[in-house]
Amino acid sequence: MIPSGIKKFIEDHRRFLISTHINPDGDGLGAAMGLKWALTRMGKQAEIIIDSAPPSVFDFFANYQWVKSLAGGGGVSEKFETVVAIDAPNLERLGSVTSIFSENARILNIDHHISNENFGDLNYVDHNFASSAEMIFEIIKSFGLTADKDLAEYIYTGLIIDTGRFRFSNTTQQTHVTASELVAGGAEPEKISDLVFYHRTLETTRALGVFINSIELYMDGKVATAEFDYEYMHSPGWKKVNTDSFVNHALAIEGVETAYFLREIDREVTRVSLRAKHGFDVNALAGVYGGGGHAKAAGATIEAPLDKAKQILLKETAKTLG
Repeated sequence: MIPSGIKKFIEDHRRFLISTHINPDGDGLGAAMGLKWALTRMGKQAEIIIDSAPPSVFDFFANYQWVKSLAGGGGVSEKFETVVAIDAPNLERLGSVTSIFSENARILNIDHHISNENFGDLNYVDHNFASSAEMIFEIIKSFGLTADKDLAEYIYTGLIIDTGRFRFSNTTQQTHVTASELVAGGAEPEKISDLVFYHRTLETTRALGVFINSIELYMDGKVATAEFDYEYMHSPGWKKVNTDSFVNHALAIEGVETAYFLREIDREVTRVSLRAKHGFDVNALAGVYGGGGHAKAAGATIEAPLDKAKQILLKETAKTLG
C-alpha cells in the first residue's frame, strides 16, 4: 500500500527535480528514469540531475539523455523547489546536487535501505522492498499507469542489480511477482542481463585482473580485502572501467565471510564497498563511518589514505570476527 501522502505530494506539484546517489547504480538510475517516465505521462515537468557522470553501462536505456550530470563543471542556473531523492540514505550521498535545491525546497525521500536517515519532508522508506525501482513501480501503478517496454526495462534493471539477479536474500515472492509484471510489459531478461553483466569493456576486464591479484585474506581467511590505489584509478583508460560486482569475486572465496573493496579516490579519501555472507552485518560496520546500506551489502567513505583506511576497517572488524 502506497502511503497517501506520496500520491498527494506528486499530485500537488508540477515541476520536479529527481536525483539519486553519487556514483549511481542501476537501481537508482532505473528508478529515476521510471519516475520521470511516469511524471511526463501525467503532464508534469521533471529533470533527472545527478552528481556523477552517468555510467555508460546503462546506455541501452531508452531516453538515457534524460540523465544530466553536474560532473565536469556542468552548471544548472535554476533552483528546484520540489525534489525527489531516490535510493540515497542521506543528503550527503546526493553530492553537489543539493546546491540546486531552493532554500525552502520540499523533499520526497524514497529508499529501501535500512540505513536511511529519513531526511525528507516526506519519507517513503521501506526495507522490505528489494530495490528502490520496485518502490517506484508500485507508485506508478497506483496512478493507474501501465508499463510499456521502456518503463519495464528501467525497473527490471533496478531489480536485477539489487537482488544480484534474484540470488540475494532480499529477493521475495513479491519481487518475482513484480519481475513477472515487467516481463509482461516488455522487459527482456536475457537482453538486459547480457547488457548489464556481460558487456564489459576490455579495460574493465583488465581491471578485474588487477582486483583479483590484490586480494588478501585476514582473520583465518574470514575477511578478504582488495584495493585500487589513487594512481591506478587515475591511469589511462580508467573512465572505461566499471567495477560493479567486483567485490563479489572476493566474497566468493571459500571460507570468506566478509569482503571489502577499497578505492582510493583521493589522496586522503577511500571509498569502500562491503559485502557479507551469513550473520556478519556490514551495514552496521559502514555506519561507523557514516555509510550504510543493507546487512549484507553496504558502502562507506573513510577520510583516510588507502593503507590507513584498510587498517581502520580491519581493526573494527576484529571486534566481531577476530
